[in-house]
Amino acid sequence: MAAPVRVRVPAGASPEPLPVQLLPCRVQHDGPAPVAAFLRARPGPGGDLWASFRGRRLGGRELPLPPGYTGVVLRGGEPGEPPLGDPQAGSVTVTGTFGAITDWGGDTVPPPGRGLARALQWGPLAQALHAPVTEDSEEEAEP
Repeated sequence: MAAPVRVRVPAGASPEPLPVQLLPCRVQHDGPAPVAAFLRARPGPGGDLWASFRGRRLGGRELPLPPGYTGVVLRGGEPGEPPLGDPQAGSVTVTGTFGAITDWGGDTVPPPGRGLARALQWGPLAQALHAPVTEDSEEEAEP
């Protein structure tokens, strides 16, 4: 059985809202990065975004999280504790929040009905499937 993980929220002001990018490549870095210096998005038709990263053309779209959801950015443990992802990790700290993810595709904008866009549809669907059923909702469902 996995060990419980404590989530720490810093006292005082709420965590800073951060931009979150999902890139179609592997970047050998884990942590904050000066993304704006390397990934300058320009608006295109239909709300699409276009940029280049390391000489490669990227097409993107900002995908808001479903209503009622907030994303959190976590930092693993304190010095001396195992890193995030380690099954023995004792705690994580909330370092930021986000309400949207920019989904980037190589050379094209990711299709709206696939990948991350499709995954973001599961939260509201799961809530609807697991919502309590009342007599009123049963009567509405009958033909």
